[in-house]
Amino acid sequence: MRKMTRGTIAMLGSFVFATAFSLSASAQAPASQAPAAQAPPAAAQAQKPESAKGELKSVDAQKMTLTLDSGQTFQYTSSTKVTGAQGGVAGLASMSGREVTIDYETRGADRVAIMITVAAAEKK
Repeated sequence: MRKMTRGTIAMLGSFVFATAFSLSASAQAPASQAPAAQAPPAAAQAQKPESAKGELKSVDAQKMTLTLDSGQTFQYTSSTKVTGAQGGVAGLASMSGREVTIDYETRGADRVAIMITVAAAEKK
């Protein structure tokens, strides 16, 4: 009977040890993977728009760019919103010299205009 009790105890001890070890390992796996699963990929993170203000120097409709008198150049897209100008971005071509505020995002080396606001003309 003693042999059976020792064998049973040894078997139960091994079972408890194996169960505790596997529970411990499975409890640690999700914790170590959780930060990676929760963090969005760098490309998917939303960027905060930046803002630039200056006098509009030129608009190049073929290259879809506009340049301020400071030399800063911005790309625009068909979804760029324009306020204060008739005809959207195309209307900016005739507004050289006007004060503009450009809200943009940096995408790689490019500054892409999200919104362009043309200041009201000064009354003389």
